[in-house]
Amino acid sequence: MMNYRLEVFRSVAESQSISKAARLLHLSQPAVSKHIQQLEETLGVPLFIRSARGMDLTPAGLVYLQHVREIAAAHEAVAQRLQAPAGILTGRLRLGTNKTILSYYLPKILARFKKQFPSVTCDVTDGNTDTIIGALLDQRIDLALIEGPCHRTEIQKETFFEDEIIWIAAPSHPLAKEAKVTPTMVIECPIVVREVGAGTRQFMESALRRLGIRPNRLKIVQEIPSPAGVKRLVAAGLGIGYAFRLGVEQEIASGILRKIHCPKLTIRGAFSLLFRQGPSPSGVGQAFKQMLLSEE
Repeated sequence: MMNYRLEVFRSVAESQSISKAARLLHLSQPAVSKHIQQLEETLGVPLFIRSARGMDLTPAGLVYLQHVREIAAAHEAVAQRLQAPAGILTGRLRLGTNKTILSYYLPKILARFKKQFPSVTCDVTDGNTDTIIGALLDQRIDLALIEGPCHRTEIQKETFFEDEIIWIAAPSHPLAKEAKVTPTMVIECPIVVREVGAGTRQFMESALRRLGIRPNRLKIVQEIPSPAGVKRLVAAGLGIGYAFRLGVEQEIASGILRKIHCPKLTIRGAFSLLFRQGPSPSGVGQAFKQMLLSEE
């Protein structure tokens, strides 16, 4: 097990907050501060600078964080090698994912995984595609599950699910009653969209560009950082929107939303598993990867 003081340092560094680290570690804030103070005294250099944003790492702190992450990874790898002959799998798996996957796809995988490996702790964080990719590159998560494109050379990608991105409207909206809608009819309507960096928005904007339509021509009436928020605003009649079919199936079946039939703007989007370039995930990461990619 890694030295506990290093665990405290990593928690403060990654959360940029004494109070958040204290909650995560079930310690008092003075205890966390004492650990950091004693670590800085041992090393002889300051590791943090307090700022309006919280606890920022100094240049020495950034170097030390990378070192601590390497120590943690080495401890995890050794533990998993020792446990493998006995068929035991323990440890911690840090997952980052988008809200659509978190709400509609991940729960069934996570439930299977925890039943098979009850001694593994899974930490799950969510955000849009850009945020999750950043967390993976910063080594704050081990694996990323995203609903948007990723073209970073530092990252390996494997598709685990494909779905349609469809346009949706309230049942009373004129386009919901049309048998067939053109892209021009779509872009003339007020539109509710996800925030910049969201996977669905990246996919749809790429589709618009392929049709020669600049995304800035969209009459965006509201941005909102939540697929559930998009659905509710569309159902309330604020505008039309788009979403993965997986995330709106229940609302369409119940009549809360209607699909807009726009063949040229109904596109395929992929859910992808991401991990950093280098050796393939091992131990708990490899077990989760195999389960995810084998899901039908």
